[in-house]
Amino acid sequence: MRLAYWMYEGTAHHGVARVMNSMRKTHAVFHAPQGDGYVNTIFTMLERTPGFPAMTTSVVSGTDLARGTLRLPETLRQVEATRHPELIVVVASCSTILLQENLEIAAHQSGLSCEVMVYDANPYRMQETAAAEGLLTELVKKYATPQPLTPMPSVNILGPSSLGFHARHDLISLRRILKTLGVAVNVVAPWGASVDDLRRLPAAWLTIAPYRELGRLAAEYLEAQFGTAALCEAPIGVQPTLRWLDAVIEQLNAVGARLAAPPSPLKLPPLTEFSLDGMSAPSNVPWFARTADMESFSGKKAFVFGDATHTVGITKFLADELAMPIAGAGTYLVKEAAWVRSQLQGYVSDADFLATDEFQQVADRIGQLRPELVCGTQMERHTGRRYDLNVMVISSPTHIENHLLAYRPFLGFDGADVIADEVATTCTLGMEKHLIDMFGDAGLELVESPVAPSVEPVLASNGNAVVSPVAAVADVVKPTNGHASEAQPSNGHAPEAQPSNGVASSAGAAASGQATPMPVVNPVWTADGEAMLKKIPFFVRGRARGNIEKYAREHGIAKITAEVLLAAKEHLGA
Repeated sequence: MRLAYWMYEGTAHHGVARVMNSMRKTHAVFHAPQGDGYVNTIFTMLERTPGFPAMTTSVVSGTDLARGTLRLPETLRQVEATRHPELIVVVASCSTILLQENLEIAAHQSGLSCEVMVYDANPYRMQETAAAEGLLTELVKKYATPQPLTPMPSVNILGPSSLGFHARHDLISLRRILKTLGVAVNVVAPWGASVDDLRRLPAAWLTIAPYRELGRLAAEYLEAQFGTAALCEAPIGVQPTLRWLDAVIEQLNAVGARLAAPPSPLKLPPLTEFSLDGMSAPSNVPWFARTADMESFSGKKAFVFGDATHTVGITKFLADELAMPIAGAGTYLVKEAAWVRSQLQGYVSDADFLATDEFQQVADRIGQLRPELVCGTQMERHTGRRYDLNVMVISSPTHIENHLLAYRPFLGFDGADVIADEVATTCTLGMEKHLIDMFGDAGLELVESPVAPSVEPVLASNGNAVVSPVAAVADVVKPTNGHASEAQPSNGHAPEAQPSNGVASSAGAAASGQATPMPVVNPVWTADGEAMLKKIPFFVRGRARGNIEKYAREHGIAKITAEVLLAAKEHLGA
């Protein structure tokens, strides 16, 4: 385990916690030394739920090891007495697994009335995603019970979980779509599910598992064991959502046709019924993609990196629906690299595909490509800060600002609008920042009122007159052409004019100690300077010309060449 590095995936501990904290009337007990209970802090800080995380640490201390005692049975009894769970899942941490203690015997000797399950989440063999997927699959295998199908079309939704990326919002979006179709939701797991809910999973006509990272294996088990059809696709984008709807209707109608008393076949209702108001288009993305706003950055290259589901979905969305070229893509889930690569055939070449769980390699690739838009994780946000690139978070691991209270899904028609808004806002704000850094802020800066300073000279120890500090400050804030001039040294001496581009500096300080003022220069543009100016976008070219001429006047430059323009750009962007 690379404890010295940032990791894209959390530990096996973290994966177990995501599943157990999602479910009702369940609890996780971690057999671990003091300090390995960090997952409680993570969930308390990031999860937008009112309850405390359903996790307890059974602390293993050095004294216990010396005495050969085991606190686990006592901890389990305390959890049952205080939390009254129906199921407790016991997991050993990476530290205590080296002790090779038999937790099965210890757990079953606790004398509990609730069920206890020891889950072998070996942290040396698995990380967050594998641990969460494995635990959910084991729970489904343990509790799913054969039973008749529901009378009317119904589906299971497997995958939304605690600390999932926009999972709560995605679930709301899916529920809205299914309600519009007239399809009931049988069970959602692990989010909000109980043990009894897991028993009812085979009653659904169809299992929807939108995330490849969590829920897919459980859906495949239900299909193999109980014949429950599985749809393991993520409706990210307008066209994928339409195809997803067709697949849902087709599979539900196929199940209904096999029933003795089949209900009326499902049909796709008017698309306006999927909108929030029930009257307008379900998504504004098709319209937005044809606007001038979108065309202003549709040619900008993007780099996409994250988990398997969101990397594939966002890459296709950017390319197919926003016409953005893809400079590169990849995933940190190395075990899913083959699937991601196959899904992105035609979007990204093999040379531009990256599969690694080391963020330094991703940072190096981004530094080489320097795309206009980076879609990634919290790691890529740090990389974008280093290279001053626009970054949009599309996958875990995330920052606290990605765990929102407002409705911000990534799935369905609503999700397509959210993603397009994120892309437009990220690119537009990045462009505005770039322009402001280069050419100033269009006179929007706050200009302080000049202070009336004392003009009485201050005598230095050698008897020479120097400018008072107050007068120096006043000179700094005095506006020039409506803008505050750049700060100048206020060390008590007027700055000397430096020669630039063949223009001689003003005469040196006179014998009286007063500096000769710099002559006013009206700069002229050379041919190469004008050619360089034409490379600046037309809508800011006038502003740029004024700022560059102002820079030349302030520095005593008579001719504005291409070199002077670049120097002004660097100066204004500093």
